[in-house]
Amino acid sequence: MPGIFREYPRFPQWIASALAITIGCLGAEWPTGNQAGLQDQLQRELSGTTASSAIWGALVMRIDGTRVFGTNTHHSFIPASNTKLFIGAMALDQLGPEAQLHTPVRVSNPPDSEGVLRSDLWILGQGDPSLGTAPRSGTGNSAGTWDEALMPWVTQWQSKGLMRVIGDLVLCDAAVQIPEYGPGWDDEDRAEWYGAPVSAFVVNDNTFRLVAPAAPPGATSIPFHIHPPLPSLAVDWRVLPGTNATHRIQYERRFPGGPIEFHGRFATGTNGWSAELAVANPARVFGELLKRTLERRGIPVSGSVRVVHDTNGCPATEWDQRTSEPLAQRLAFCLKPSQNLHAQLLLAEVGRQAERQTTPRSASSPPRRHDEWGLARLPEFLTRAGIPSNSVRFEEGSGLSRTNRVTPAATAALLRFMSAHPQQNVWKDSLPIGGVDGTLKHRFKTGRAHRTVRAKTGSLRGVHSLSGYVTTAGGEELIFAIYANQAQGDPQARARMDRFVEILASIQNPGSPTPASTTPPR
Repeated sequence: MPGIFREYPRFPQWIASALAITIGCLGAEWPTGNQAGLQDQLQRELSGTTASSAIWGALVMRIDGTRVFGTNTHHSFIPASNTKLFIGAMALDQLGPEAQLHTPVRVSNPPDSEGVLRSDLWILGQGDPSLGTAPRSGTGNSAGTWDEALMPWVTQWQSKGLMRVIGDLVLCDAAVQIPEYGPGWDDEDRAEWYGAPVSAFVVNDNTFRLVAPAAPPGATSIPFHIHPPLPSLAVDWRVLPGTNATHRIQYERRFPGGPIEFHGRFATGTNGWSAELAVANPARVFGELLKRTLERRGIPVSGSVRVVHDTNGCPATEWDQRTSEPLAQRLAFCLKPSQNLHAQLLLAEVGRQAERQTTPRSASSPPRRHDEWGLARLPEFLTRAGIPSNSVRFEEGSGLSRTNRVTPAATAALLRFMSAHPQQNVWKDSLPIGGVDGTLKHRFKTGRAHRTVRAKTGSLRGVHSLSGYVTTAGGEELIFAIYANQAQGDPQARARMDRFVEILASIQNPGSPTPASTTPPR
């Protein structure tokens, strides 16, 4: 739809310069006599002294491209959520920091003089993840509760005079063509908050909360309640009282759209239990919460909630429009807490722009989803960043897929490219800060790297990644990319990464680095 996207201008001169420097300087040496000692210390920190099947890769460079340290720099690694670095950077570059999404509300006729809307109320979802107001971990946005996510929008409608709806609430998701579960996502993640389904409609990050309060000893059943309380958030609760000292509760969603099934034992006489979970039908959940919110504000709705997948029958009159937060904020909402749903939506947003800018294909051409359109834009972006396209292979944008591959050299080159980008401040501000926020809030709480490291984390079973920027004790900014795969047998893998970064942060003098001594992991 017109007005949804904003084209971001290109900068050919600085791009050409950055490309030339990236290609020419990646292999340069740090001019210092302590180079070998620093490299030995960094290598020892990764390998440690214990036998491990983990495969490590890392590259550290200065902002000018001078190589400080490298191991397996061109080996392809599963990046986990470091995938989001590439998707987020491409979105910022392609769409611009001010890009916004506009969600229209359409009716046959506006409300009459008494505030009665005698029409179905259509909402054309645009994949705006900033509509809901459930607390977002690590972003500083803690406003709102699960049940009040749509209250600001409904209050706005009330201020426009809406008093009653005689008709249905129709949720149309046709504008965003993307699978609810990304390619390569594990079935076992369908119930988890981080595996929330992707949709044109997002509220509370497409999650809900189940709470089982403390139960007294001798209880014969375990009650629970759901936030927000909606009909479509049905669960199969088969949790029984237990005598063990801790709760032993398991859950799964065995098929898409199905209920989450709970079983196990609840430890009576102890604290309660809760979990943040993924919804099954995002558009319907959005509609149900909207209807509930309208009625809580004294605006009755006579009709039902309907979800449709095309615009057939959609009224022409645009009665209202909800404008999202700018991409600069939405990028932080994605990268700081490592939000998979948001990453997929950013990819689709790039794809929607690409589709609009492409000459219409013939009727015989196979249709392409918006996430596929977005991934088709990636090679051109990588080329402009000086990154060989064969060093990055993605099938989705969040990092949940284990078929995604990237090299440390490609990641470091991306970070360097973005450090010279006109939106470098927006880019760096979107990354977690060590010991402060996002997924680094509880890492780097002390030491030289505290508040001096901005980096994207990544984690899957046996996979760890950490890539970003760190300011040394001597005041110089370094770029680093660290990967560990097949690390199931190394419980120290993440700690090794943190100590690796701490060594970098402790370098005193760029011309003669003297890293602080650390004890190798055991």
